[in-house]
Amino acid sequence: MKVFVIDFSKESSLLGICSQNGNVVESEQMDGALAYRKSAEFMPDIIVVNYAAKPSHGRLTAKKIKERKRTSAIPVYFVDGDEKEKLKITAIGKAISSQDFSKMITNS
Repeated sequence: MKVFVIDFSKESSLLGICSQNGNVVESEQMDGALAYRKSAEFMPDIIVVNYAAKPSHGRLTAKKIKERKRTSAIPVYFVDGDEKEKLKITAIGKAISSQDFSKMITNS
């Protein structure tokens, strides 16, 4: 499975989770515009956003990716956001805990 990780936190546990079981992982940890461009080049099967760090940055980046025709059908998962932030992403993707995401990605 090809996984694209958007994670603006200092330390990313998502990269470790996603690179299990032979998944091919690409990521961006600094720049939302660069994540937007890289997602179209990589064309992942899923996109996962760390929603605990800089949620507005991750949400805006994922929204732009979903608005682009070429990447609009790629499922987006937002991992570990707080309840208030989760309400803001329902039209973009699915909120999921890191534990549930880890189970999902290792069973793929």
